[in-house]
This record gives sequence, structure tokens and C-alpha cells, in this order.
Amino acid sequence: MTGAEGDGRATFTVHARPTIEDWLARWKNRLYPYRPRFQDRRFWAVQGLVLLIAGTHLAAELLKLLGHAPYLGSEPRVALASFVTVSLFYVPVVYAALNFGFAGSIATALWCTVLTMPNVVVFHGGMERVREFFQIGIVDAIAFFVGQRVDRESRARHLAEAAGTALRASETKYRSLFESTPLAILLLDGSGRVVEANPAAGVLFGKELPSLKGLPAVDLLAAEDLEEFVSPSRNHRRRAAYRLVRPADASEVYVEPTTTVVNDSQGQPAIQLLLRDVTEEHQRQTGLRTYAAHVLRAQEEERKRIAQELHDEIVQKLVLLCRRLDAVESAGASAPAGMIGELREARRSAEEVAQGLRDFAGTLRPSILEDLGLVPSVRRLLLDLEERTGAKGRLKVEGEERRLPGDVELGLFRIAQEALRNVERHARARRVAVAMSFEADAARLEVVDNGLGFLLPAGTRDFAASGKLGLLGMQERAELLGGSLEIESGPRRGTRVSVSIPLPEQGGLAAQDPVRTSQSQKRTPTRGHGP
Repeated sequence: MTGAEGDGRATFTVHARPTIEDWLARWKNRLYPYRPRFQDRRFWAVQGLVLLIAGTHLAAELLKLLGHAPYLGSEPRVALASFVTVSLFYVPVVYAALNFGFAGSIATALWCTVLTMPNVVVFHGGMERVREFFQIGIVDAIAFFVGQRVDRESRARHLAEAAGTALRASETKYRSLFESTPLAILLLDGSGRVVEANPAAGVLFGKELPSLKGLPAVDLLAAEDLEEFVSPSRNHRRRAAYRLVRPADASEVYVEPTTTVVNDSQGQPAIQLLLRDVTEEHQRQTGLRTYAAHVLRAQEEERKRIAQELHDEIVQKLVLLCRRLDAVESAGASAPAGMIGELREARRSAEEVAQGLRDFAGTLRPSILEDLGLVPSVRRLLLDLEERTGAKGRLKVEGEERRLPGDVELGLFRIAQEALRNVERHARARRVAVAMSFEADAARLEVVDNGLGFLLPAGTRDFAASGKLGLLGMQERAELLGGSLEIESGPRRGTRVSVSIPLPEQGGLAAQDPVRTSQSQKRTPTRGHGP
């Protein structure tokens, strides 16, 4: 009984003792899960058999007690009869365990024990009583272990049935998705042959489904090596669009393959190849890249035109102005000193403007790139960075240095220029290292600094959203040249910009770019930017 005081009045909670009805209700709830077993008529037939065996045992004991043992034979036979009747309890106990589980076997064993104990206590003594107790203990032990075993097997069977049902449902869903998905799906065995294909695969390859089965995947995909085709997309990774020629009409389609390793119906490992038709997307991307290439080409041509006009017209006029100011200064030797000073100041301002325009023209279209090539141009960028910021620059060249195609040299130069500009504006770096590698089929550029670094966006396509338009420009230039750009950075960890551009066969020599060669022969450097 508990008490509580609230608004001046005491309240009490009284816990009543459980009644017989409460106990019965509690046991009813506990036994409710076993209700179907206890409602089975076979269960009560087993209990009747137990009652019959117990009655037989009791009759034998009564005959012995009343002196009618001769009806049973000698004393050993009487003991044997008692032993056999108790042993007969094994039959209903085991039957109950096999058919009704642990609950049925325990209930039957308890029923056997309850019916046998009066006989053991009343009619036996000494070793006979011990023997009877031992027999009943064996009956109870059999009920316990066999019933538990049957319950475990039953639960395992139910779990297996549930798992089988779930598996069949999953297979039904997979089959429905397999048949209805617009993605072409090929299931390949270990040798790379098609085991199964969905209707979308038949449409993609222009073949009937039965004719696809058994075909080598390399023939369908026109790939030299299946491993080379699927390995870049193992473990759910995707690779770039892959060009296919449809055998039916020789038309070109582009697919994006995705592979996963699965088990077939026999449990053997197989390759599931998903092919997504990205022909329209590829065409749009190609159009966008072509448009972007035209825009960049127009920008470079405009930069070149502006640089030439600045150098050939405006800078030359400023040089002429400086000479006229010199002539005026020489002719006006008797002029007031203040006027002479103003003339000299005007001439110095004109020289500074001319030099600034020369530098600006060189930034727009560096003549050193056309005259001497990529390596001297990048070296000049590093020297200029050292002069402006004091950062220590280092240039490393691997492979045989040579001239590259004009668009490749210009693209790599612009990427290096933007990377070094970012170092100057944001990194506050003390050391900058540039590495260039000339290989037979590719040219590589790497710019590394030990500056502040920055937090990279989730993907390169997020550069624009985060305001990093310079990085986006480098990415687009690399992609337009068929290359790739990688950026590694982190707060206080510096930045690494790596770009790799593939080179065409027999390309990359200055002699193979007559336009650039003729232009470099016509022009001379506006400043001494030699290496």
C-alpha cells in the first residue's frame, strides 16, 4: 500500500494479492501457444494409453501385494512384468515428442511420473524403489531431449520453409524486373558465354532470345577481351560509354556497362552484365563537347587577335610616342626645368603602359609557347610566379622532351597557367613543383604546392556550384582533349593537380603542325622569356 499527498488529500494504492483466478489466467496465457496441440485428439489418445499402462502396472503390483503372484509366475517374472510395464511408457512419450514437440513430450512424461509415483512409494522399497525411480528418470530424460530435438528440427524446418517462400518471392520479383526492365541484361558463365538474356538485350542486339544463349559475349560486344571490358566496372562500378555495332543493321549504339558477380541457379558464380543504352545521351554530350571546343577555339583566336593588335598597333604607337617625347625633350633644352621634368614623367608613364600591354598580350597568347614549346613556357610561368610571390618553384621533365600538337600544348599550358594562378591567389604556398612527362601515347602534367589547400566538392561537376570556375575550366579543357583531370586537396594539406592527355599516333612534332610552325617563324618574342 502506497500513499501520496497532492492538494491536501492523501491517496493510496492498494496492491491485492493474486487470487486463484489470477493464477489460472496466468497459466492459461502461458499454455495458450500450445493450445492447438492440446486440442488434438491424438494427444488425448496418448494420455489414455499412458493411463492404460499405468493401470496395468498398478494391477501387477496389487496382485503381488494380495498374494496372487503365482498368476504371474515366479518372483523374477513379477519383477520383469513391473519393469516391462514401466518401460512401455517410452512409447507414448516418444510418440508425443515426435508429434507434439517439447510441450507434448513433457506433459506426457509428467503424466507418466504422476501415475507411477504412488506405486513406487507404496509397493516398492530398497533397490526396487531405486530401480523404479531410475526408469522414470529415463522416461523424463527421453521426453526432455527428444522433445527439444523435435522442436529444434521443427523450428529449423519452419525457418527453411519461410526462407524458401521468401526466396521464391524474391525470384519472382527479380524475374519480373528482369523481364520488364529497359536495361539489357546478360548473364554470363565462367567462360564468358551467355546463359540467359532478357527481352531488352534481344532488342539491343537485334536477335531473338534463343539465339543469344550460348554465344560468346566477346562476339556480341565486339571486344577483344571480356576481362578488359568488364573489369573497370567490377563491384558495381561503371565505366565510360562503350561503342557497339548492332549486327542486325550495322548501326552504332553506345552503352554504359555495369557488372556484378552473382550466383546462378546451380550456385555457381556468374557475371551479370547490365547494358544501359546511352546513345542519345552520348550524342548530346558529343554535341556539347563540340560546341565547347568551338567556344574555346573562338576564345583563343580572339585572344590571339587582341594580343596581335595590342603588340602591333597600340604598343608600337606608344613606342613612337616615347620617341617623340625624347625628340621634344632634346629640342627643348632651353625650356623651363619643370617642363622637362613633366616630359620625362610622361615618357616614363608611356613606357610603363607599353610594358604592361606587352605583358598582357603575352598572357593572352604567349609567343614563347608557339616559338619554343610547352616546357619553356611552363618554366617561364614558374619564374614569373617566383618574382611575384617569392615561392620556390621547381620543374621536372620526364621522358624525351618534344613538341606536341598545338591544341594539346595550348590546353596543357592553360591548365598549368590556371593552377599556378590559383597558387598565387589562394594557396600562400612557399614551394611549388611542376612535373611534366612525355610518353609515347600520352602527355602528363602535375602541379603540387604546399599551401593552404581547400575542401574539395563532392564531385568535379560541383565546381560551378561552389564557385570554383577555374577548376571547372581545367576539367573541361582536359575532357575536350580526351584526357582526365584529378585534383587532390584538403585544409592545410596543399593541392595536387594532375592531368593526362592522350596523344595521337605519330602526333606531337612541330613539323606536323604547319600552321603553328609558320606562325612561329613570322613572330618574334616581345620579351626575353627564354629558359
